Amino acid sequence: MTNAILTLAGLLPLVASAASVSIQLEGGAFEARGVTMAEPSQGWASAFSVYAGSGDVPQMTGTYSRTGNTLKFQPRYPLASGMEYRAVFHALGDEAVEARFDGPKAVVGPVAHLEKMYPSIGVLPANQLKLYLQFSQPMARGGIWSHIRLIRDDGFVVELPFLEIDQELWSPDQRRLTVLFDPGRIKRGVTPQQEMGEALEAGRSYTLVVDRELRDANNQPLAEEFRHQFHISPSLREGIDPKKWTIANPSAGSTTPLSIAFDRPLDWALLQHTFQVKAPGGEIVSGTADIDRDETRWRFTPAQPWKTGRYELIVDMALEDLAGNRIGRPFDVDLFERVTERITQQTTTLAFELR
Repeated sequence: MTNAILTLAGLLPLVASAASVSIQLEGGAFEARGVTMAEPSQGWASAFSVYAGSGDVPQMTGTYSRTGNTLKFQPRYPLASGMEYRAVFHALGDEAVEARFDGPKAVVGPVAHLEKMYPSIGVLPANQLKLYLQFSQPMARGGIWSHIRLIRDDGFVVELPFLEIDQELWSPDQRRLTVLFDPGRIKRGVTPQQEMGEALEAGRSYTLVVDRELRDANNQPLAEEFRHQFHISPSLREGIDPKKWTIANPSAGSTTPLSIAFDRPLDWALLQHTFQVKAPGGEIVSGTADIDRDETRWRFTPAQPWKTGRYELIVDMALEDLAGNRIGRPFDVDLFERVTERITQQTTTLAFELR
């Protein structure tokens, strides 16, 4: 009897009366008011959960904070207009308290466009790893996979070509979406690739279709359906070799751009921040960069005229090509081969002299 009493007493701090808790939506955050229980060992997410949309949807991610008897959940991403949200507070040993809320009212504004797909080149390798969809304005999160499809040149809709993860890969401004091809259908010798085959077949053409019902952050549909056609070449399974790049040196005393031509198209998003130029004195040169020729060239214009001397182009080893191959390391490593060389540095450099 004593042990039973002690066990019950240990549970009492975790119990809250359903009648004493109410749930409110304030300033984009959900608040459970009247909470007297201690934080569960599994964390507040096990007692207070919020869901976006109807049906069997995953719990929203975010942060929890507590002030007095008010437990606050701040979603990781802003609430979307036109979306219904369900908040549930469930204390151990008590009935759940549930409340439903509508997202913010739609704000009438410009109609969103899907401006461009990257890679922009018209020929992609059969082991293409990812696509980037660039929109004209912030888009809504959730439910993207029902609006994107891949159609083969014979009209066949490719089954599950993409890695359909719940945590959609939007840029912080919600204008760029990263779409990953299922790596299991790219790497050789793994089950998805053996059972379903490659999503992209060399020698065929495909069209990526994004229907106009994909919604922006104001819950408005796209201005029009987006279509982008591309042809498929054989898989590319060799690491990037910077020695194959061509550097066009500018003249000292000018602000002519430094130009780096690659032997293959590289990852558009990674190209935005994988290069730095170090001056002869060791400082990083300030300036602006642009990418052109279907992601096969990077150009850098200095803020001040070039000086004479030895410069270094610093390259982040995270740089990838279209198939996810990195510098000196292919994405698809044969597991039966012995890997005798391993990359241990985070950057590599290419030197060039200006006169």
